[in-house]
Amino acid sequence: MNRTERALSFRFVSFLRGRLRPLRPSNPLSDRPPVARCIASHRIASQEKDKLVAEVMRYVLFSQHKDGAPVQRSKISELITTLSPTLKRVNLAGYVIAQAQVKFVKVFGMEMKELSRMAHKKTGKDRTNAPTDPGKEYILKSTLPAAARKRWVDRAEDNAAKAFCITVCALVSISGGMIEEDALWKHLASLGVHQDDEDHPKLGNAKAAIARLCKQRYIMREKASAGGGEDGRDRYGYVLAERALDELGQDGVDAFVQGIMKGAGDDEGEQETGAAA
Repeated sequence: MNRTERALSFRFVSFLRGRLRPLRPSNPLSDRPPVARCIASHRIASQEKDKLVAEVMRYVLFSQHKDGAPVQRSKISELITTLSPTLKRVNLAGYVIAQAQVKFVKVFGMEMKELSRMAHKKTGKDRTNAPTDPGKEYILKSTLPAAARKRWVDRAEDNAAKAFCITVCALVSISGGMIEEDALWKHLASLGVHQDDEDHPKLGNAKAAIARLCKQRYIMREKASAGGGEDGRDRYGYVLAERALDELGQDGVDAFVQGIMKGAGDDEGEQETGAAA
């Protein structure tokens, strides 16, 4: 082998050493996403996977039908752990929830929407214990067109509760984002809903109706001031929660208020015209 051949041979060997790596035992799970690795590593049968998805869907459906409150992700994770205690929990809940979201749209025409739960404001000593990462929760929303939803889904007996919810949210909004309890009940009393009503013809117990809006996460009860009441007690108020901001939005609440004010202006104009006549 002459000098030229040796040089070419050296360069080729160097090239191979730089480009080729020692062979390692292949892992069929290493190239899969984390969720897929979790599922495959435990060899979850299709039937068992479908069972977990069905149980999560059943749990969300019954929870929403019971009181309309959002379902917390932590509760879903606990359910999955109870049903399959031997499976690793890492990413398993996320996979099952994602499959349930797909099934809800296909089977029921409903969106299992994820929301970030708003945390209560912390003051004083409680400020250091405030959570940095808000919890996740899920609600069901119809994906049907408005006309179809109005014909097949919406119920006339729910109209009063919906109107009450929008009205309370509007009162919170026009009060600068927070309304004190006394002020809220004063406004509601002018609309015929009194704080001591226990058998309102449409809402039933008035205090329970407000508590229901808090549980359903349309509003939140917050401390307005410490010891600011007439008797020296803490004063509380209400702010909009994540569900009101998602379903109604600030623009939706403002549009509702503008519509009410426009209607009131038209009524006053008609009264003035009638009086002049």
